[in-house]
Amino acid sequence: MQSAVEKLRTYREENYRSYDEIVQLWTEVLSKRNLSSLGDEKWLILEQVFKSALHSSRRSIAYECLEQLIKQFQSTSRRISILQGMYYESIGEYNKAEEIYSTLLKDNETDGIVRKRQISILKDQNKINEAISELNSYLEVYQADQEAWSELCDLYLSEHDYKKAAFCAEELLLINPHNHLNHQRYASICYSQGDYENARTYYFSTIKYNPNNIRALYGIILTSAHIKSTTNVENNNIIIEQILKKYKEQASDLLPIVEKTLQDFI
Repeated sequence: MQSAVEKLRTYREENYRSYDEIVQLWTEVLSKRNLSSLGDEKWLILEQVFKSALHSSRRSIAYECLEQLIKQFQSTSRRISILQGMYYESIGEYNKAEEIYSTLLKDNETDGIVRKRQISILKDQNKINEAISELNSYLEVYQADQEAWSELCDLYLSEHDYKKAAFCAEELLLINPHNHLNHQRYASICYSQGDYENARTYYFSTIKYNPNNIRALYGIILTSAHIKSTTNVENNNIIIEQILKKYKEQASDLLPIVEKTLQDFI
């Protein structure tokens, strides 16, 4: 049991999202043991398993954990109330979840976690415009929330509003300029807008922070195809060699398909 407990502890500390493995550790090991000896960590584990079970669509396990948490802390805890709301969301009882969240906001209208849960409900109901509006209001208060900017960017992209999506991507670059995925996302949005020069620049900066980013390597080839020059042709050949090398090392079975796909750019 101790190794399972230590693994879950590491996942919590490192914020790993190994949902299926967490549920497996619960069903195969921890659910069959008495966790009282762990003290307060027992409740942290139950909450961790609860959230992982929701992500893995294992609602019966989530409910089992939630019952124990409610029994221990009753319904007076804001944290437990939020978990109850999340459970209602998972079974499509959006009105009950919204009722819980609205009550919690009466006590603390700036509670970021609760406001994000409300936005999640709007997304689940495909109320995209309302979700966008709420996210913008949320970000007026929590301007450095990377997850919220990323979510808003995705929502704008789903609505094909590339200009506003680009603004969100720029905010992400300002908040975390060393994250290669932020550079890749901004480059892809620029490409969608036909801004090939800027897209190419940010695909190159993606490679600077993560030389193994295959999507960025492809992006350089595609943008270079739109920017005709001798230098770009030479760069393309170098990039193509890098792509083929990576596939040869990591997925050799796909190499013939990749070679055929890239043939037009050689």
